[in-house]
Amino acid sequence: MLTIQIKLHWDRYHAHPWGQNPGRVKEAEWPPSPWRLLRSLASAWFRSHPGVAHSDELKALIETLGQRLPLIGIGKVSFAQTVHYQPNYGKRDKATATYGTTRHENHFAATTQPICFRWNDLILDAPKRDLLTVLLKHVSYFGRADSICAASLSTDDWREPRDFGWCKPCLSADNKPQRRIAPKCRDVFCADPFDFQLTDLWQRRNSGTESKNAPVHLVNQMLTTDMQVDGGCLISYEMPKGWPQDWVVKTPRSEKKSDKPEPSDGPKVARYLRFSLQCRVPIATKFTVTLAELFRAAVNHHLCKVHGQGVKSPALLGKDVAEGHQHAFYLPLSQDHSLTDLHIWCPMGLTRTEVDVLLRIRRLNWGNGRFPVNPVLTAMGMEPPSDAKLAVGDQTIPPLMSRIWRSETPFVPPLHFYRGDKSNPKIKANATPEQQLVTCLRQAGLDKPVTIERLPAFQAGLTEEPQGRLPPMPAWDIVRAPEGDDLSTMPFDQAIEVATHQNSSDSSRARHRRIGFFMQLTFDEPVTLPMPSFGHSSHFGLGLFVPAD
Repeated sequence: MLTIQIKLHWDRYHAHPWGQNPGRVKEAEWPPSPWRLLRSLASAWFRSHPGVAHSDELKALIETLGQRLPLIGIGKVSFAQTVHYQPNYGKRDKATATYGTTRHENHFAATTQPICFRWNDLILDAPKRDLLTVLLKHVSYFGRADSICAASLSTDDWREPRDFGWCKPCLSADNKPQRRIAPKCRDVFCADPFDFQLTDLWQRRNSGTESKNAPVHLVNQMLTTDMQVDGGCLISYEMPKGWPQDWVVKTPRSEKKSDKPEPSDGPKVARYLRFSLQCRVPIATKFTVTLAELFRAAVNHHLCKVHGQGVKSPALLGKDVAEGHQHAFYLPLSQDHSLTDLHIWCPMGLTRTEVDVLLRIRRLNWGNGRFPVNPVLTAMGMEPPSDAKLAVGDQTIPPLMSRIWRSETPFVPPLHFYRGDKSNPKIKANATPEQQLVTCLRQAGLDKPVTIERLPAFQAGLTEEPQGRLPPMPAWDIVRAPEGDDLSTMPFDQAIEVATHQNSSDSSRARHRRIGFFMQLTFDEPVTLPMPSFGHSSHFGLGLFVPAD
């Protein structure tokens, strides 16, 4: 029995599968190819004997190894890759160049166990064994040059590591190697046991070696013959039992845990903040959600920048919140049809660390950065001031009470309330916008008789009635619909089309737009609303109600 052991110093095996485009493969060559081992031995000979042709002893040794298929010993492995771009000299700055850089894929396999090649039925005589021992000492890398290694013959007292298995060649009934399609089998490039010569490792047969001209390099010859070489072939190897579940280690991408406490750890210092939005151009109220999303994205950016990727802050980002609507509401408010203030209300409270993250936001790139918005803190506390006109239930003393509440921003029903398109809509039973608003109030804890009516945009105080020949620019996009009294046939009466919040899991680039309405709530007695806004995108400024009396 003969066993060659290769220990990778960096625990990485860099090699691409034979004959495949590196840009089209998913992982490195695994298990390692016996053909590479034979080429490494031949290379070791020429490195230790510069300018000397191969000897008969080398020919006999390598052909003896190549005419038998070895077992391949491997341990657990992880696959990864790196990518780099090589500049195309003299072309990068030319507009007419086909390409300025060349992409290079570097696939590798990470393993802590040695790679072994074992011939169970092979016993070398003393001269061949001595020659093999010398050659292995000159093998400094295996695969590509990144795979620094030390190669040696395994001793009889060597014991296999715990997580170690053997890949066996697939043989037919007449004991001939074959290729097999199966989940537990992989193709490996090997020397052809029935037709292999030493010189096949570096040249094609009948390649004109007697010519007076320098021989063509083997790589150039293979590129013109679809990577075909003489004396080599693909042979299927059966992987160890339990492949790949028990052998391929897949580590989820995660950041190293920090010793820093989580941003949400610590006493709560504030639940309300107000920022003045300083911008040299007015921001129309129709961009309420867009501006709120931009501010929240800046919160996420600064949170990850300070505390690392993957950090959690349920109060600021709304993820992993045990109870609904306890995380931050980002509520832009308007004056004279333009957004001038941003109110942040967080029922669960904010720590000093989370407040510091909010104060880091000094600039929002509005209009692709041409018109920056500079948020300036103007108020902070455990409850909103009286002039804020925000309904937060009984968390203010005294609570904000009113018998009539009106929409400051359109209420967008959480569920689609009609079928078909806007030209021929059909209202869903028990899902009108008014019914959905009542459901939202009940889910928030307000179950009292209420009268709901729709308001036109100008009556809600957001636009002016058209006067003269040219009407003013509307603050919201009004849905044009035929007039009528039956909401079951005219579901878009007094409707507003508005951009809504787009979840991070939604990969669509198109801005989501939904139908909303300005509503007026009339109760029998003064009440306080349990939270400032309701419906779809309520945490981004839509569905905000303020007292009207």
